[in-house]
This record gives sequence, structure tokens and C-alpha cells, in this order.
Amino acid sequence: MPYVDCCNVCTHLTLGTCPCSDSAIAETKPNVCVDLSLGLCLCTTTESGSSSKKGKHDDEAHIGSTKKACSNEVDRRWGYSTELMLYDDPWKIKKILKESDLGNMSRLLLGRDLAQELVLPVLGADTDLDNGTQVSIWDVDTNSVHSLLFKRWVSSRSYVFIGSWVQDFVIRRALKKGDEIGLHWDPYNNHFNFSILKAI
Repeated sequence: MPYVDCCNVCTHLTLGTCPCSDSAIAETKPNVCVDLSLGLCLCTTTESGSSSKKGKHDDEAHIGSTKKACSNEVDRRWGYSTELMLYDDPWKIKKILKESDLGNMSRLLLGRDLAQELVLPVLGADTDLDNGTQVSIWDVDTNSVHSLLFKRWVSSRSYVFIGSWVQDFVIRRALKKGDEIGLHWDPYNNHFNFSILKAI
């Protein structure tokens, strides 16, 4: 409900003076604006005071179109988008497991592009990828930490997590071909997080 006539409450909050404070209305009821706006408050229309005479759907349609117009104006004026991103998937490294990831080679294979974009930058430039470097991996599903060796696999021009991959992940978590796993770097705890995203 964009405007409550009983106590003249505007559901918009502005960083400046609320234009809802129509002097004719303000004389009889106090105005309170609760909508955050970078520009004009969405209540700036003179129709605000007469909103109780309009139907609920008329109010919603009017406020919806006003919000979109204000949003577009802010986009043009400030040069950035005000669209709200509700979710950013943290699992940047995703892999659907193949038979080769589960077998006796005891390794999780990552493609070169994926590793160079999302793993190498967090390990540092002085990392010895030929001999490998130990990385900690926190299993967020079971609250347990494990250590794997990350290295360049020269023969396939790829990168691998090796060591106790089969014991600590494949067997312990009962991973199967077709399961989707996810990894992402946790900069605050200096380790990778691991989760089974989809199990078949």
C-alpha cells in the first residue's frame, strides 16, 4: 500500500525533503515518508493526497510506473544501474564429475581456463605449479577441512587437485559420476570451500 490515508503515511523514504508533505494534507495529518530515493521521492505526484479515492490496483500501477521512471532517471543522471541483484552464486568453480575424476588416478581435473581464471590468482605468482602446492579445502556440507595438492598436469595442459582426493572426497562423500560439485576461494579464511551442488 503506497499511501495510508488514515494517518497520512507515505511508504517512501527520501534523502531530502519528502515532497509528500502537501501543505493541505499536512495541516490535518502528519506525513511520514519511508522510501529511500536518490532523486525525487516517488510520492511527488499531487495524486498522493487523493490516493484513498483510487482503487488498490490503480495505486500499485501508478507507483510501479513512477518507480520505473525514477529508476531510469537515476540511471541516466548518475551513470550506474540501480537494479538490485538479489543473489550472486558463490560457487564459481563448478564441475559435473566424470568417471576419470572418481577412479584410481586419485585426482580432480580442472580445465586450464577455469584454473587460470579462478585458482591461480589466489595462490600467488610464486606458486610452484610443477611440484604442486598444498591447499586447504573446507567441506561446508560436513564442516571438515582437508588438504590437497594443486599442480599443473603437463600432459593434458590442465590442472589437478591430487593427494587424498579419492579418500577424502570421493569415498567419504560417496561421489558418483554426474554429481555436480562446487569450489570457491574464501579470502577471509584462506582456503577453498567445497560443496556437492547436485547429487544424482
